[in-house]
Amino acid sequence: MIYFADNNTDKADMKDPMESRTKNSYQTLIYDFLKFDILVTCPKCDRKAVVRPGPLFLSTCETDQIKAICSHCGFNKKLSDTPSTSSYTKSEPKKDDRYFLIGESVDPFFQLPLWLQKECMGHLLWAYNHEHIDFLISHIQAKLRERNGQDLANKSLGSRLPRWMTSKNNREAILKELTELKNKSDSK
Repeated sequence: MIYFADNNTDKADMKDPMESRTKNSYQTLIYDFLKFDILVTCPKCDRKAVVRPGPLFLSTCETDQIKAICSHCGFNKKLSDTPSTSSYTKSEPKKDDRYFLIGESVDPFFQLPLWLQKECMGHLLWAYNHEHIDFLISHIQAKLRERNGQDLANKSLGSRLPRWMTSKNNREAILKELTELKNKSDSK
């Protein structure tokens, strides 16, 4: 393996250039983070709570398995206990539907504010959970973001991040804020 260094650097400071690249950013979808517990702010006590999505297939989800739970105040709600939306079409009679708000600073199911959100450079920086933060840190700190011959699909999270987040000029500030969010996710 070849490492790069200038004359003023000793071997301990040399870094492998391959460490600062990412290969999976353009295969990961926002839905991939909905498989894990989503950290939210409890509507009763304003402390950290979780939304447990259960086995999730958005087209056929079991609403009685999706729950919001707070271990601090005892708040506990199943999605099946919340009202659904009725829809009408000419070809079908009235049917009850659920709409999930994905890609916003609220959880997709109950629309509770995310626990992991923070102002950053005039924008709102947010994440659903630890796995989402780890992905963001990995993608943003990478100096080389490879697509590796992958289709140029615009659904991947790596391709959908706003420019202010992917700019190298903002890298250090965003990584600092993401580290603070990660520390917050570990706290009660």
